[in-house]
Amino acid sequence: MKLQRPVLLPALLLGASIALSGCTLLAPAPDVTPSPTATAVDTTKYIGGVIDPAGTVWSGKDSGGDVTTLTLHRDGTVAVSYGSNAYDYPGDTWSVTDGVLHVEVYLDKTNGVAQYVGTWNAGTSAIDAVMRTTKTAKELTVTLTRK
Repeated sequence: MKLQRPVLLPALLLGASIALSGCTLLAPAPDVTPSPTATAVDTTKYIGGVIDPAGTVWSGKDSGGDVTTLTLHRDGTVAVSYGSNAYDYPGDTWSVTDGVLHVEVYLDKTNGVAQYVGTWNAGTSAIDAVMRTTKTAKELTVTLTRK
């Protein structure tokens, strides 16, 4: 059976049209630049919920009369000096839990570890800290301001 020319031409055009339109349907959609999303910041890791302590230096005169300086390294270690004493060992660390600064520094066999616990005082823009030694229970207070 032979198709007649008037029917064949429209059938070929319809087939070509469908084939070509299928190519555009398969083309990928243009890339859309996503709008930036805010990164959530865990402010419980900030002193008082407001100060990012990493890489900061704090200093103040303690209740024993010595100037105490805490250098909070970005890797979580700390260097501490007071009076003529200085400590900067890999095992000496700082952290912030629920906005409270915690520092632990090994002093010596007699005194053990000096544990500092500091809270943010928004009124003075300073850290009010208490230092206690683990073996001798020596206690000092210090108000630290950022350098």
